[in-house]
Amino acid sequence: MSYNIKITYFGIIKSISSWSKVSRNIIKSLISFGVDVNIYERKGFLYEEDFNLDSEIRNRITNSFDGDVVFTFEHPKNYVYLPQNKIKIGFLVYEFTSLPDLWVYNINKYLDAVFVPSKFTYDVFAGSGVKLEKIKILRYGIDFEYYYPKKEKNEKIKRFLTISSPHKREALDYTLKAFYDAFFNTNDVKLTLKLSYLNKTVKPFEIDALKTLNFYKERLGDRLSVITDKLSEQEMGELYRNSDCYFSLSKSESFGLCFLEALACGIVVCCLNYGGQRDFLNSENSVFINHYLDKTRGDEYEKSFKIQYVAYPDMADAAYKLKKIYLTENGIGKTQDMEYYKWNNVAKDFLKEIEKLIR
Repeated sequence: MSYNIKITYFGIIKSISSWSKVSRNIIKSLISFGVDVNIYERKGFLYEEDFNLDSEIRNRITNSFDGDVVFTFEHPKNYVYLPQNKIKIGFLVYEFTSLPDLWVYNINKYLDAVFVPSKFTYDVFAGSGVKLEKIKILRYGIDFEYYYPKKEKNEKIKRFLTISSPHKREALDYTLKAFYDAFFNTNDVKLTLKLSYLNKTVKPFEIDALKTLNFYKERLGDRLSVITDKLSEQEMGELYRNSDCYFSLSKSESFGLCFLEALACGIVVCCLNYGGQRDFLNSENSVFINHYLDKTRGDEYEKSFKIQYVAYPDMADAAYKLKKIYLTENGIGKTQDMEYYKWNNVAKDFLKEIEKLIR
């Protein structure tokens, strides 16, 4: 099938952030379909000038709006820079319960459609006043070259994995406390923490990662391993497969890409049953920790006059569920059909929506 469409991507691609990763994979799939794609590059969170881009993506950077269609994974305040004479599609995530007013206004004014990755996010956008006809759900995907199941159990040590930023929303402090409460006197268990960055100064929505890590490192010693180096996709896949369980107490996720990658690598997921991951996690492939909804405690990235809510874990239940996983002999998760989450299939559904907008 050929697609006679010219598309411009407007946003950051040289970053380890999840939205940059999503954009790179969709762009790669579009190129593989023969779509004429160019990139108007932006800078932003965790931007790296020397980021190792595939040549097929790097060669598409023109820093101009050459396409008939523009899709962008940028903050809504930047929609004012989008050209008026193009079809404009926004990709957005939001982890709290009510969108800021500026987001709603700019989406409705500047975009022809906005793609969100989950039913959870759809409900937040719809409930906040975004026009229903503009909202489309487009899931995230998996690159099966790097994320595939392990074939056998790991060594006798039970290995847990957490991937996190030092953001209050991602609840690294809760995660470490739960692990310590469960295993403070258990030697044959280990937690590997892949930290996206280590904050030297602490912003209002962050925890003091260095102080928190030092506290638990003193108590857990070698049972807590912290990785702050940038890892390739291949290395990330190996990190999942070298683990028995992916564990996160994140208070809310718009999608939860790490949860999906863990499933693809065939390991058990332990988390809250709240947020975007509810689209693909269930009682057969995951262990859910009890939670309750409450007002945020400074987790928001930008302030609004609206009261925001997130999910807080039941810490006693978290420690109990971790011990239960530890006592389960088989550390390999249930094998699942992940074809639906191939990036090429995600990109095909994206193109179908574009064709509807063009018509």
